[in-house]
Amino acid sequence: MTMANPTLARDSENRPHKKRPALFLAVAFFLVSSVSVVSAGGTQPPYLTAKSAIVVNPKNGGILYSKNPHLKLPPASITKLMTVLLAIEKLSLTQEITVGSNAVKAAPSKAGLTLGAQYRVMDLVAACLVSSSNDAAIALAEAVAGSEKNFAVLMNERAAGLGMTETRFVNATGLTDKRKKQYSTAYDLTLLMRAAVFDPRIDKTLGITTTSIRGSDGKTLFLKNHNKMLWRMPKAVKGKTGWTYASRHTFVGTDYDADKKIIFAMLSSKKPWLDIERLATFGLLCLKK
Repeated sequence: MTMANPTLARDSENRPHKKRPALFLAVAFFLVSSVSVVSAGGTQPPYLTAKSAIVVNPKNGGILYSKNPHLKLPPASITKLMTVLLAIEKLSLTQEITVGSNAVKAAPSKAGLTLGAQYRVMDLVAACLVSSSNDAAIALAEAVAGSEKNFAVLMNERAAGLGMTETRFVNATGLTDKRKKQYSTAYDLTLLMRAAVFDPRIDKTLGITTTSIRGSDGKTLFLKNHNKMLWRMPKAVKGKTGWTYASRHTFVGTDYDADKKIIFAMLSSKKPWLDIERLATFGLLCLKK
């Protein structure tokens, strides 16, 4: 499935000011551009522990809130949104994939796929988005491109097509790469989320709390969503979580409405569930003003 490039306007802030020396103005501009807030209808902007965050209106690209939206940071398992988007575009959902040793040897989180067993693409997609399974992500990557390295090339090509100019992928999982060459920004991740939820199959899967899958080995694997907001704010927020030691907590989300009202992202959060609730609440309040 191919969609048009969803271009969102970058944030800006214009403030009246008195005449100041050139150096002062340069410093002031840097501070304003690095942390900027756009508040619709006078809504009080949220306090966040995240280093970077953004809330956008996907219909017109309007930025409702931003904090260091172009700061390059590791996205962690949000990466799996791109993995799934490509898999759905390149493979049939009913196609069966044989799991190789690279997938089985992946670091947690894992679904527990069996070496040599076959699983449907739709089940591996569920494992990626619901339980953030690294083994499922690698299995999909190898099915599409033959290797995870080749798949990363496709990921970067797709990202470029979406206008994600501040993103680079090196793997399909979001696991920390030793050379620290995998990064994205909160702004770019809203572009990815917008493309992903354009596909109703992805949108629906992100809202699943628990499910199970079964491969050709007959073993049933139970999956529970890592997104606690599905229980804390049911029928309000859904999205994709991420966490590694290097990235801290990451998240990209949207509201439950079929006609999406907001898309938001945060990176490097210390208190993810509080930050997510504040971002979602703020964004939806802005649109009611």
